[in-house]
Amino acid sequence: MTTPCRSSDPSEVMSAVERDGVAVLVGCDPDADAAVAAARSIFAERVVAIPEPAEVRAGGVKDRTAAMIDETTPLPPHTDGFAYGDLYPDYFLLSCAQASGVGGESYAVDGHRVLEELRSRPGGEELLHRMSLVPIDQTEPDMHGALSPLVMDNGGGRLMLRRFPFQRPAADSDDAVADSEMIERWHAAVTAAGEVAPRFKVDTGEVVVFDNYRMMHGRDPYRDVDRLMWRVWVWTTSALGLPEGRLHSDSRYASIGES
Repeated sequence: MTTPCRSSDPSEVMSAVERDGVAVLVGCDPDADAAVAAARSIFAERVVAIPEPAEVRAGGVKDRTAAMIDETTPLPPHTDGFAYGDLYPDYFLLSCAQASGVGGESYAVDGHRVLEELRSRPGGEELLHRMSLVPIDQTEPDMHGALSPLVMDNGGGRLMLRRFPFQRPAADSDDAVADSEMIERWHAAVTAAGEVAPRFKVDTGEVVVFDNYRMMHGRDPYRDVDRLMWRVWVWTTSALGLPEGRLHSDSRYASIGES
């Protein structure tokens, strides 16, 4: 894909996200409340839930990996909200409150294109069949449980794809070796696509919007330690479902026993 469409019109941004999987809303205020307002303006009557925004530095400040990364660490392509298992948010936004003058470029990987690339390889049809049929463990430790295939459907024809570090064969897998190979092939294909994906800068006052069922996203290292984003997770009427209990745009309420 080329770099995302940019527009100051929320409806144009929504159309671009539906078409391309990612787009940028420009001309926004760089604060947390404005990030939520941007989400509401884009998704309008589709909104089911928009929780409070989360502060994102090198990563989300409340994320499990926060202590393991800093501004020098590139973020590999991944899905957001996987702590909520199969009920992860179907869209999300990153609103730039302060950009880094050097580095920090974002990128997006189109999961639909990765599937087609895998399909074109020898044994690809069989691989995709297994990816849509074989349940794997997609549970972040201590978070919402998920035993489900790599390729899912929301019940209305919308594909649901995920890529994150904790994906592994199910404990009762019939063939854990084959399942591990399947997961590795998916991860490797997404990583390879991320390495060549076009980079784009999200500047202060801009909001990048992702289809979280379709796109994996990452970012390059940066220099300014004061770089700040506001992350907003969004559940819409086309999401598989809404998690029970309190929500936030990070995993603080997603652990087992939280409500």
